[in-house]
Amino acid sequence: MSEYKLYYCPQTRCRTALWMLEEVGATYKLVPVNVRNEIESEAFAAVSPMRKVPALQIGDELITETAAICLYLADAHPDAGLAPALGEAGRASLMRWMFFGSAVMEPASFDKATGRDAPAGALGWGNWERVLETLHQGLEGKSYLVNDRFSAADVALGATMGFLMNFNMMEKDPLFVSYVERLTARPAFIKASEIDASHAEPA
Repeated sequence: MSEYKLYYCPQTRCRTALWMLEEVGATYKLVPVNVRNEIESEAFAAVSPMRKVPALQIGDELITETAAICLYLADAHPDAGLAPALGEAGRASLMRWMFFGSAVMEPASFDKATGRDAPAGALGWGNWERVLETLHQGLEGKSYLVNDRFSAADVALGATMGFLMNFNMMEKDPLFVSYVERLTARPAFIKASEIDASHAEPA
């Protein structure tokens, strides 16, 4: 497999994609993109019209959306053991939790933060109270979400939970805190964080 190219801007969701690359032991190259700079962001539109990172180049194909990148890498590197294969027990749960963060948690947390009050049944993400209840059911009595083994779903969802709690946008429930602490103690997460910090601009 050819080397991956990760279009990368520090202190963004790119750290999650970088974490996943480290977890699977992939060979990759970082391509710096300052999406906070309007000129650079507009230039990046030639690569990704949404002007957002992360974006992972694989040959002639480009993958955007953090959860999709994580899922692709898990499937492309089965020896890492981060995703049950199609037909195996846990694959359906993996798919569910892979996209829960971006499709459910983030929009529900935005509604909560902005005070938008809409009927839970009218929105694809329900409401924040249901998000918390669902997470409790998914993690109660377990260390990880899928087959109680670390998987790509923990990378994708755990990164979102960690971000929200870090910015006080999510309740620091002991169950959630211990889960995120387990994830952030992983060597791949620590290495990705160190790389991310080394690329950040000095304060």
